[in-house]
Amino acid sequence: MIKKFTVFTIAALAFNSVNAQNAYSPVPEEGIVNFVTSNTEIEPSKAKGTPYLNEDFVHGEVIVDDKVKEVGKMRYNAYRNEVEILDNISKDSYYSLLKRAYIKVEIDGKNYSIYTYVDSNESIKTSYFTDLNKGALKLLFKPEALLKQARSPSTSYEKYVPPTYVWNSSYYMLDETNANAENHAVKVRLTKKSILDFTGAQKEEMKLYVKENKLNLRQEADVIIFLNYYNSL
Repeated sequence: MIKKFTVFTIAALAFNSVNAQNAYSPVPEEGIVNFVTSNTEIEPSKAKGTPYLNEDFVHGEVIVDDKVKEVGKMRYNAYRNEVEILDNISKDSYYSLLKRAYIKVEIDGKNYSIYTYVDSNESIKTSYFTDLNKGALKLLFKPEALLKQARSPSTSYEKYVPPTYVWNSSYYMLDETNANAENHAVKVRLTKKSILDFTGAQKEEMKLYVKENKLNLRQEADVIIFLNYYNSL
């Protein structure tokens, strides 16, 4: 997709607020991007599928301490785990947003936040997640695209399989009820047992709440209802 890159490091400590929500800046003013691709030539991808939740750049906002600090056209690359901000002048260059816990993004109505999480090897890593609810116990969605390598035919009866983006998105839970602990998101399956296990001493009460309200904790919407109630207790 991108033929060549020119990389620049941009270092700063603070942001300058935009004057209007729809006044797109040609260059993010200070401290929000770590590189820019410029003078790029966009080519059709040789890979099947897409690493983007939204291939087009759409309206987005960069948020720091609950304040909008930048607006522009943005998209999320789920393969590179990056938020890309379009250069409003060149239209074929983009900036990559710094991955910092204090920098959040809203793209096309979806919120993206940086959290640490425990991977399958019990290592602590960092990634963008979309927040699905507010409160101390959060359900997070981790959009992720993997790139499967091309497969060449080994016999004349087989066909060449091009590299292909495969979506491998998953859900995580983040328990921040103990504010003094080092909290990391953990992968979770949407099942009644898995979700109830996060409610500790209130497990029996929450089990009754599920029954009385006929919630199906295999469904994202019902898990959010469940968590909103739990966080209100």
